Amino acid sequence: MDSEGVVTADAVTWLFFTLLLASVMVSIAGARLEGVYSDERLLEMRILLEDVAEAVNLATAGGPGHEVVVELPERLNHTDDYSVLVNSSGVYGWADGQRAFSTIYPVVVADGYGRTPGVYLEPGGRYSIRNTPRNNRTVIMVSEAS
Repeated sequence: MDSEGVVTADAVTWLFFTLLLASVMVSIAGARLEGVYSDERLLEMRILLEDVAEAVNLATAGGPGHEVVVELPERLNHTDDYSVLVNSSGVYGWADGQRAFSTIYPVVVADGYGRTPGVYLEPGGRYSIRNTPRNNRTVIMVSEAS
């Protein structure tokens, strides 16, 4: 402003570029925070998958008849819409549009009926992971625990 209180073109231009710069900075900060929250959600999924993979490996290492019970939380990443799949190649998980994987010792994984394509674990479920010998092979049976 000059001495009479009139806004000059320089002041308007300066104000415009200042607001533009501030909005760009806020946008970048928001994107960075969303990335942090996304990483946090993926970390929770990875921890759950590592716990399930550890249970499968403990049952495998324990020998015939060894059983480990694992309980999945009702909610994960502030949502109850997640899924976990255990099959012979590892433990897979999906939540909030993200996926994760944990490795297990190579072993045959079957459901309680002996089917081997993989076992889906439901949120809030309690599962028995048991080492069961079958045809001179180690089979890990995953079934709901009572």
